[in-house]
Amino acid sequence: MHYYSSREGITVGTTLIPYDRIHRIELDMEGESYFTTVDHETYSDKKLFVVLSHPDVYDAIRRYNIAFKDVYLRQFHEKTYKEEELMPLLEETMPVAKECADRYIQEHLGEEYAVDVKLDKDYEHYHLYFSLQRNGEILNLPHKMRISGGKKVPTSFEGMTLVELLEWDPSSKEGVYGVTEEVTDPEECRFLVESKMKDFCELYSRESGKLDRNEEGEKSREQATESHEPSGAGRIELRTKPQDTAAKALVRRKDHLLIRYSVFLVGLFIASMGVAISTVAELGTSPVASVPYSVSLVSTALTFGGWLNLLSVIQIFVQVLLLKKKCDPLEIVVQTILAFVYGFLTNFSCSLLEDMLLVTYGEKLLFMFLGCAVLALGIWLQYKAEVAMLPGEAMNRAISEVTGKSYENVKIFFDICYIALAAVICLCFLHELKGVREGSIIAAVLVGVLIKFYNKIYDKVTKKGKHE
Repeated sequence: MHYYSSREGITVGTTLIPYDRIHRIELDMEGESYFTTVDHETYSDKKLFVVLSHPDVYDAIRRYNIAFKDVYLRQFHEKTYKEEELMPLLEETMPVAKECADRYIQEHLGEEYAVDVKLDKDYEHYHLYFSLQRNGEILNLPHKMRISGGKKVPTSFEGMTLVELLEWDPSSKEGVYGVTEEVTDPEECRFLVESKMKDFCELYSRESGKLDRNEEGEKSREQATESHEPSGAGRIELRTKPQDTAAKALVRRKDHLLIRYSVFLVGLFIASMGVAISTVAELGTSPVASVPYSVSLVSTALTFGGWLNLLSVIQIFVQVLLLKKKCDPLEIVVQTILAFVYGFLTNFSCSLLEDMLLVTYGEKLLFMFLGCAVLALGIWLQYKAEVAMLPGEAMNRAISEVTGKSYENVKIFFDICYIALAAVICLCFLHELKGVREGSIIAAVLVGVLIKFYNKIYDKVTKKGKHE
């Protein structure tokens, strides 16, 4: 299938789909990009990345209020609605959520159970809240089994944030709201509801025995109290302290962030091992590392990792120069720290393999392929962690944003520049291609292919897990 983008829309084969009929666009440089229409038709293809990253499409996203997400660069445009436009969407979502929740609860707890679904609004959000019913009556669950569901739904055991306030205009007293995918995509809604019901059913099954015993004990205590205590002022009422759910949610988010940064650092170390393995092969290394590696062969003023750090500083400086006020100071600090960590890990990884000697060309070629596989795995883990970017990738992103060129084209251009510069350095000072050779070309092509391969395996495993 052939795809084309223009000012009017996206052409699929011979059919033009106008931008006002497109609901959502998602870019994935390592996998399949896709777009969906308002009629729930989906077009997915690896070739769509180049088409959907065209400047015409970016203009259309803003003009026609198209939901947009770039998986690799973590850029997004949430589809927005005014408040009066929300209710028809939410009224369609509530029956889907209730039908899915009732079916799951009845399958796992019994036919006498059901779920009551209510819509509640605070200042910034709309939420769906779920309360457990048995034989038509809402159960008053203990605090440990429920969340704070607002004034209207104090007994809810789970909630879904559906709508978030994005902007507020004080003059018109009107808000602009961003809507989650669970509202606009019934399949996403069903998947999220089922995951929430699963967590609750597991907790309820564990706690139900304790609840029955507690109820019996409470009844016996009440009977004993009624027979021995006078009334009114002489009685002491015990109150349980409500759970600080907001604080717990914050702790969970911090734990989640800690895991993601841990994954990123593991990926950073694996990537440094990939670079070290490639240097042992002596057939050239990855494009980004080729320049500092070639310079380290010429000058011993800094180590390989030290020259890598210097290149990172230059890349960070280019970002700041291009983005100016748009530059995020915190991101620059994180990039700087990670760059020096990566330089240290590269030196450490090289020291682990410094005594290894490869003799035959076959051995060197085998190690070159192994280095590419390890490097690709490290980069893929960094990508999946979704917490930060190394300076080289971040610089490519900044240039893409400023020039309007696609990220992929910018990356290819600089990879070629790194290899060419490394070749010039080697020829001028070493009179041979030592720091950059056929291995650099292999890495430039193979690493991207292997990242896609890892991503495909991951998608198959996770999709299988979801179905199970």
